[in-house]
Amino acid sequence: MYLIINNKKGVIIDPGFIDVEADALIKEIKSECQGIPAVLLTHGHYDHISGCAIIKQQFNSKIYCHKLEEDKINDSEKSGAGLFPSGNNPIFGIDDYLHDGKKIELIGLTLKIIHTPGHTCGGISILLGNVLFSGDTIFKSSIGKADLYDSSYDDEISSIKNKILTLPLETIIYPGHGPETTVKDEKKYFNI
Repeated sequence: MYLIINNKKGVIIDPGFIDVEADALIKEIKSECQGIPAVLLTHGHYDHISGCAIIKQQFNSKIYCHKLEEDKINDSEKSGAGLFPSGNNPIFGIDDYLHDGKKIELIGLTLKIIHTPGHTCGGISILLGNVLFSGDTIFKSSIGKADLYDSSYDDEISSIKNKILTLPLETIIYPGHGPETTVKDEKKYFNI
């Protein structure tokens, strides 16, 4: 989960947490900012959406994702929820959909949506200045799994080579798991 704060308001990307973590996280979020008007989902896997209902209830947040992720959000089997202790997706509604090239103004910031299918068909990355939140498309020296429901290895490699690694070399990549990296550091793995 990432929390972006500006003007004492926050945007959360991929609130993947479990119920027992909720109280401490909500307390921490409330100490850092005065509200969370939006939650952006890079994709619909359980480990990225599990806290959506709690955040929406606590902060009256709007939740955004790509239209192609709706089936996973509404189906615990497709989201992989069964691999986790609760076994069920949280119930929450999608307030609006994101698509490739869309610019969304939130908390005084402009975030650009880049459709990066592969790990899932509706996976997105979110660009904020020189920072990219890549979800599970690319990690430091690795890529996201491409053997899951509606994933495609070829699409993932294409998304990485043709969308992510065409960004400026100094772009910092914050993946859904693991440490940060940069476009410059990742290019060496793709012979670009």
